[in-house]
Parts: sequence; structure tokens; C-alpha cells
Amino acid sequence: MPTPYSSELSLALCTIHRASLLTKAVLRSLSNNVGAETKADNTPVTVADFAAQALIINAIHAVYPSDKFVGEESAAQLRANEQLAERVWQFVRRAGESGQSEPELAAGSGDLQHVRDHKGATEQTALAFPKSRNEMLDVIDLGTGESLREGRVWVLDPVDGTATFMEGKQYAVCLSLLVDGVQQVGVTGCPNLKFDPSGNLGSARIHEDQVDADGHGVVLSAVRGQGTYVRSMQSSGFGEARRIQHQNSGKELSALDFVESTLGKTSLSQDEHRAVAERLGANWPGTVLWSQQIKYAALTLGATDVMVRIPKDKSRYTFVWDHSGGMLLFQEAGGIIKDFNGGDIDCGYGRKLLGDRNFGMIAAMPWVFDKVAEAVNEVLNTRTR
Repeated sequence: MPTPYSSELSLALCTIHRASLLTKAVLRSLSNNVGAETKADNTPVTVADFAAQALIINAIHAVYPSDKFVGEESAAQLRANEQLAERVWQFVRRAGESGQSEPELAAGSGDLQHVRDHKGATEQTALAFPKSRNEMLDVIDLGTGESLREGRVWVLDPVDGTATFMEGKQYAVCLSLLVDGVQQVGVTGCPNLKFDPSGNLGSARIHEDQVDADGHGVVLSAVRGQGTYVRSMQSSGFGEARRIQHQNSGKELSALDFVESTLGKTSLSQDEHRAVAERLGANWPGTVLWSQQIKYAALTLGATDVMVRIPKDKSRYTFVWDHSGGMLLFQEAGGIIKDFNGGDIDCGYGRKLLGDRNFGMIAAMPWVFDKVAEAVNEVLNTRTR
């Protein structure tokens, strides 16, 4: 009997695989480094964003036509720029021509809910691709939805980490399914991440320069209540899936690795992040990664231990596609994510995660979560009232 959301998960895996290949094709068309191309309305990252969003939404919409979508892009820029629209269309068209069947799933995979229940995974039915440039534009515009509280809504970020994508470093291709505002499925492709899924989880670190230049990285996936899995991505499909289950650690607090955004490039209060780490005797910064979804992947893989997000005030907000899905990956691997009041992060409120609804964030494993939360509260209490 199929497990809950097995069909959605299998389709999401196949879709993220195709979108990951597309983004890598954009990178490789410029020798894995796109920083030299700077024209504002025609950069490779813009092309990759639009093309991947079109591919992802079209594939899901063809199977679940009543579902809604929330994505970062609309097609307005493409409708106003025929040259850019044509460039995006050529990448989408070529992806459709090369994607004649769904990617192969490794025989004997342990995560049965990931591989066998979506009919496309067994019948090798091709994913649906837009048939024309105009259809592509209409599909992109399906991602302009606002409401996430009711019904089935797919949240996507076709290229999370645009700045590092442009440098040929780490970025993520993300898709999640919310049902009545709650994350149920999350799939995150990390096409540039050189990481061995069969290695010793918890011992390997992740860096911006740890690039899988010749391969296609890894993909992480989760269904609520069913665990998190990681597998390699190849051009033809996936490697063997491995479940990620972290146990309580005997690590000293002074050895904690705090994942941090590029220093000086965020509006979060990094001085207070440092103060939290220092109260626990840990060095700061630990792992430095730009993409928010890659941070969740690093936490999930055990490549880092703690993430704190301390806003300077409650007016700060972030976007739901920077967090949805990634949070589920970490939680299903055993992690805890809460705001500073101990509340769950509300993905159902809308396109923005608002500071007056969820102020701040702590992500850590259970054995250390309370200690980090205590340190955060101590630091916040030193603020001038």
C-alpha cells in the first residue's frame, strides 16, 4: 500500500533532478563561472531562475492541475524582453528534448516511499515540458500565488544562492509541498555539492569551494513522519538512497560548529550570533555558506551543528521559499527548529515570514537545542531597552 505523499515525492525528485541538470547546463555553458557576464537583464542566473521555475511548475502542474504554486519569479521581465525570453526558452526546450524519460532510481533502494509508487517512476513516463515560449511564460506566472494557508501549495526556489551560483559555488534547487500551511514534502537539489552520501555523516564539512565540477551533486528529500534521505545525482538518475538519522552527540559545546552567512553580507545581527557562540565557548564563525537552503542541507547532513538567525528588530522578514522544505529536511533527520518564543515557524502565513509572527530562529539537534536557546536569550537580554 502506498505511503502518504509517495507519488508527490517521486514526482518532486524527478522534477528537481531535471531542474538541477538545467542549472548545471547554464553554468557549464560558461565554464562553471558566470561572474564575468554582468548585463543586468540577461545574466545566466536570471536565465537559470526562469528556466528552472518553468520546468518545475510545468512538470507538477501537469500531474496535479488543481494545486497552487508560490515561487520567486513572475514572467513580467520576460514579456518585456524578447531576447531574454528567447534565451530562457532555448534552455527549457533543450531540457525537454533531453528529458525523454524520468531519471532512473537505484534498484534496491531502502527508502521505498521515494521510488516505487509514482507511476512515472516505474513506467518511465516523460515529465511534461512547456510546448511553446508563450506556454512557458504562462507557466512561470502560475508561481505568483499569495495564499499558503489552505489546500495544496507547492513552494519553489529555482536557484537559492544566486550570488554564489554566479561564482560557480554552492546553490540549491528547492521544491516543497505545503498542505493547509504545513510542510509535508521537501526536496532540495544541491547540484554543485561534492559530497559522498555513503561516507561518515557528521564528520565531513561543507564549503563554498567544495564543488562537484564534473558531476551533479546530491539531492535530499523528506516526507513528514517518514524521515530524510540523501542520494547522489547523476545525469541518468540517482544513486542509492541513504536515510539520515542523527543520534545524540557527545561533542563538547566548545566544538560546536555554527553555520553563518557570508560575513557583512546579511542584515541579521552577526555580532549577536558571535556572542551566542562565545557564551557556549565555541569559535565563530564556523561554516560560512551564502545560500539559506544550503545551510539547511549542511545541518541535515551533520556538516554543521547550529544555526541562529537573530534579527535586529521585528520589522525584518524573509521569504517562505528560502526556508520551506529545508526546515523539513532537518526536522525529519532529528533536528529542532523554533523561533525565540518556542513557536514553530509559520510557513502558511504568506510569501513572507514576518518577524512579528516568528521572531528569530534557532536550529539545532535536541541534545544542544536548550543550551543554544538559553544563550540566545541571554544575548537578547543585553540589548538596550
